[in-house]
Amino acid sequence: MLLLKNADLYAPEHIGRSDVLVGGGKILAVSKGLDFRVEGLEIYDLEGKILAPGLIDQHVHITGGGGEAGYHSRTPEITLSQIIRYGTTTVVGTLGTDGCTRSLENLYSKAKALEYEGISTFIHTGSYALPSVTFTGSVTRDLVLIDKVIGCKIAMSDNRGSYPTSQELIKTLTQIRIGGMISKKGGVLHMHMGGLADKFDLIFSVIKDYSFPVNYFSPTHCARTKELFDEAIKFQKMGGYIDITSGGSKFAPLHEAIAYGLANGLNLERLTMSSDGNGSVPRFDENGALVGYGCASCETNLEVLQACVKNKILTIPQALSMIGKNVAKYLNLAGKGEIRVGFDADFAVFDEALNLDSVIAKGGFCVREGKLVKKGFFE
Repeated sequence: MLLLKNADLYAPEHIGRSDVLVGGGKILAVSKGLDFRVEGLEIYDLEGKILAPGLIDQHVHITGGGGEAGYHSRTPEITLSQIIRYGTTTVVGTLGTDGCTRSLENLYSKAKALEYEGISTFIHTGSYALPSVTFTGSVTRDLVLIDKVIGCKIAMSDNRGSYPTSQELIKTLTQIRIGGMISKKGGVLHMHMGGLADKFDLIFSVIKDYSFPVNYFSPTHCARTKELFDEAIKFQKMGGYIDITSGGSKFAPLHEAIAYGLANGLNLERLTMSSDGNGSVPRFDENGALVGYGCASCETNLEVLQACVKNKILTIPQALSMIGKNVAKYLNLAGKGEIRVGFDADFAVFDEALNLDSVIAKGGFCVREGKLVKKGFFE
């Protein structure tokens, strides 16, 4: 058991000075002046530091991404430390462009490995193209029978996708809807939004022509271009959630893009942010020529959180909700995204400038006072 004393608690709403008791990976009590004397209890004094929910990153290439430049350009698998050192305690793993040399079986196995190493994990079935690659031959069956599957991924408005028709899209959405109902997972169509001119056209058409519920559409990379972001805000006004990418695929520094969105009707309660972590990132020289590739980092979520608060675009609760409460609510991740009794004991500890101090996942320290104290099996 662990008793966290004297926290400046953001749950993510600002609660103020509080103590939090943790046991069995769960939050057992939240109150002021908690005082226990139990054998085996560790008492850790936060001395007024910010205690927030652990971050949720809903778009991470945990088995690697890339491959567009050939076999050698496939990015490697992510390690536990590349996730937890930036405050992330829950990830959703996904395939990318390559649904051939990358497999769902490997994605599932990597998610199970990261779970064993100490964080919480989920995955999407599918890749860029339709019909979707699946475990069981059916998106519905994947959602119902594969514990970690919470949705299906495809690419939209991208020349690496399969240019799905409205009929193909509605059939996939219906499979997701049925699988989500049976499994009680909810289910989403996680859509990589590319840079082609059609943008949200097909999505708007399917919603209109088939009266399909907007909550099953989960577009990401929505701030890739200003024009795409404008359409994403229009989609959000129809009741949808939109996801923006901290690690790339943005028309401006993301805190500036958020400020632009707020001036144009962006609803923060239906906004989420993910890193695209471990995806391949092309590097260009000053003349615009491609000179190589790197890997996106999960750190960018933390950097955008800090920039949004520092530049007074968002409050701390608003910034935390983008990568916590909002994600958990939309993806139906029970026990995640908030500091409440009965919820999972996942925390990020910050100093007053939002520099990360410590990370706790499932009730155990992963980072303690800036020092990484938990690593992956092969690190």
